[in-house]
Formats: sequence, structure tokens, C-alpha cells
Amino acid sequence: MTAKRDTFRLVWRGVVCRVRHRPNYLSKGWSHIELMVVSPKGVPLSITTTGYLSHFLDEDLLYAAGGPVSFFHAWLEREAQSKAYQKSLARWRQLELFD
Repeated sequence: MTAKRDTFRLVWRGVVCRVRHRPNYLSKGWSHIELMVVSPKGVPLSITTTGYLSHFLDEDLLYAAGGPVSFFHAWLEREAQSKAYQKSLARWRQLELFD
């Protein structure tokens, strides 16, 4: 079974990301969503320091959250205040000064 994949654009705090969604992935009622940083390269996000995140979840939960873009946006915002993210972002910005 090949699931249809939709691709969306998400801009969060100036970071451009690609969001991919595959409904009914592996089994009916389960979605696979991916978040990939497009630009700027190397910027950490509050939910991934690598610029990529793969996540599986129940489709009902995904649609209740407003779809894949809204789901990721809310997750990014929730985690943005974490000390680990703030530290990671400060470190990345410091390196940017020396490029």
C-alpha cells in the first residue's frame, strides 16, 4: 500500500521548513509527518537540533490539531522556551558571527 504524500511550507520565527504528511502510513488511521529545515541551514529548532524530525501519530489527533503544519507550529512554540533550545540557539547565533 502506497500512501499519498502531501508537502507544505511552514515559516516559524524566520525559519523556512518543509512539512510532509503521509496519511494511513503503515496502517489505516496512522500518519507519518516530517519536518525539514530549508533555510537557514543548520539552525536548531525547538524540537530538533538536526533540522529534521520524523513523527508518527494517530490521524484523528493530527486533524484535531489543525493538520500537520498547525501540529508542528504548536509543538515548536511549546518547546521554544526550553533552556536547552535557548542555549542551542545562542550557540548557533554565535557561530554565525564567524562565518
